[in-house]
Amino acid sequence: MHLTIVGCGFVGLALARQLQAERSQLTLTLTTTREERYAELQPLADQVKICDAADPISLKQALSDAEIAVFCLGPKGDRQVDEDGYRNTFIDSFQCLTSLLPQLPQLRQIIYTSSCSVYGDAQGEWVSESTPTNPGNGHGAVLVDSESLLQAIHQPSRLVCILRLGALHGPGREFKDRFQNLAGQTRPGRGQQFTNWVHVDDVAGAIKAAMTEMWSGVINVVNDQPIRIADLIDRTLSSEGLEPIRWGDDPKTASSGRRVRNTRLHALGYVLKHPKATF
Repeated sequence: MHLTIVGCGFVGLALARQLQAERSQLTLTLTTTREERYAELQPLADQVKICDAADPISLKQALSDAEIAVFCLGPKGDRQVDEDGYRNTFIDSFQCLTSLLPQLPQLRQIIYTSSCSVYGDAQGEWVSESTPTNPGNGHGAVLVDSESLLQAIHQPSRLVCILRLGALHGPGREFKDRFQNLAGQTRPGRGQQFTNWVHVDDVAGAIKAAMTEMWSGVINVVNDQPIRIADLIDRTLSSEGLEPIRWGDDPKTASSGRRVRNTRLHALGYVLKHPKATF
């Protein structure tokens, strides 16, 4: 099997590492936009290509032999990019992919790591794959549009699988690293907003399962237990022996978030390695 991972950031790199035990059974191509990452990625793959997914020449080269393409895209440069930066990353890339499909007859599955942010704020209610998308900002709207572009190219001979990810944690993105600077601070609101998390190892595991079982359609990839942000931060700080956060009670900051169901993920047979957040 020929597999190309387009984008080797946090998720793409975790997937590449999980695939090492199966290298004898696949030809693996990794892409990055940064030449300085070549040495890091080269031992993990048969080929490493410098690729801007919105550029038809480089994307065609990256996918020239791919039977399965996994798109783990992220905005270039600073993480805090505006809506246009998102559009340049996601929409331009999938428009480019669509234009190339007649030249990629061997491509039989496209997997895309999207985000549960497409659901927007559900006032604390449960959402599932059948819940209409309702993004609360321009970034989420771009992700909805990117999903629509991919859904439009799905066909029986070329499956499209969209994995909507929760917030990511794992090595390099531990809870303590995110929240330890909040120790002893006073924050507005009461921290009652629900958050939905998934360990990067489970994201990589779900992608592997999607490839092996040829999943298609939309699947939420989150752990089993949504957690209120106050509980998450308080438990993180407590586990590190740090001073707790103090919450105010500003009604302007009230938001209940959403609780994301992962029923379909379980129904497809995936067993979470990290079913809940641990501290």
